[in-house]
Amino acid sequence: MVDVSETVKKIQDKFNIIGRSEEIRKIIIARSVGKNVLIEGDVGVGKTTIARAVASYFDSNFYRIDCSEETLPHNLVGYFDPPLAISKGYNEESYIYGPLAQAMLSGGCLFINEINRMPESTQNSLLTALDERILEIAKLKTIEANEGFFTIATQNPTAHIGVTVLGEAIKDRFIWIKLEYQSPEEEIEIIKKEAHFNGPDSNKIALISQKIVELSRRTNNIMRGSSVRGAIDLADIILKSENFKSSKAWVEAAVMSLYNKIELEDGVTRSKSEIITDIVLSVLNQTDFQ
Repeated sequence: MVDVSETVKKIQDKFNIIGRSEEIRKIIIARSVGKNVLIEGDVGVGKTTIARAVASYFDSNFYRIDCSEETLPHNLVGYFDPPLAISKGYNEESYIYGPLAQAMLSGGCLFINEINRMPESTQNSLLTALDERILEIAKLKTIEANEGFFTIATQNPTAHIGVTVLGEAIKDRFIWIKLEYQSPEEEIEIIKKEAHFNGPDSNKIALISQKIVELSRRTNNIMRGSSVRGAIDLADIILKSENFKSSKAWVEAAVMSLYNKIELEDGVTRSKSEIITDIVLSVLNQTDFQ
C-alpha cells in the first residue's frame, strides 16, 4: 500500500515543486486505482510540471502530444510510412507508432496537453484505449496495454479562446482535478526560486511582482490575468533595470512581461499597456518599495 503523504513529499522534494500537496495526492490516488486523470487549470498554473513529475517518480516512460484543431487520429495512434509500406508491405517495419501506441506498449504515461483543443474525431480514437486498454490498428495488430499504462490530460477552462467542449464519451473516461492559482505565499516562493535573484531586495521584488500579477486576475476588463510566469519574467526584468525603485521602470518591465499573458474582454477600448500601467501604479501606491 502506497503511503500517499510520504509519496507527495518525495515528489515535491525530488522535482522542486512548491505546494500543490492536495493536487498531487489526488493524482497519486487516481493512478493507484488505474484511473485516467484530467487536470484543468489556467495557463501557467503548473499542469504539465505536476503530470511529468508524477510520471517520472513512478519511472513511467513519458509520451506527450500537444493538441490543436489539426491533431488527427494518426498523430495520436500512428501511421504507415508510405514508401516503407510500398516496399515492405503493411507490417511492423513500415508502421510509425504514435504516442498513444507507444505508451500502451511500454506501460508508460500518455500526456495529452490541452485535450480540449483536439477534434472530437481524434478524441474518439482514445475511447477503447482508456476504457478497455485495447487499441486496434487496422492492417497491423491489436495492442493490449502493458501494466503501468495511464493517461494524464490537461485542459484550459472552456472560457479560453480556441478551446472546445470535450465530448461526453471522453469526459466519462477521466476523473477531474482542478488546479487553481496558488496562494500568494507560495507564488512568492516560486518567484524567488525561478527568477535570477541576487541582492538584499529580492524579497521585496518578489512581493511586488506577485501582487501585480494577482491584481491582473481580478481587474475589470481583463478576462484572463497573468500566471506566476508573468511575475517571474517581471522580477527578472526589473532586476536588470537601472533603478528598480522607479515607478517608470516597474511600468516598463510589467508591460514587457505581461502584455502577452493577459487577455482583455471583448469591447474594451483601453489598451493593454494602459491597463497594466494602472495595475502597477496601484500596487506601488500600496507598497513601500523605496
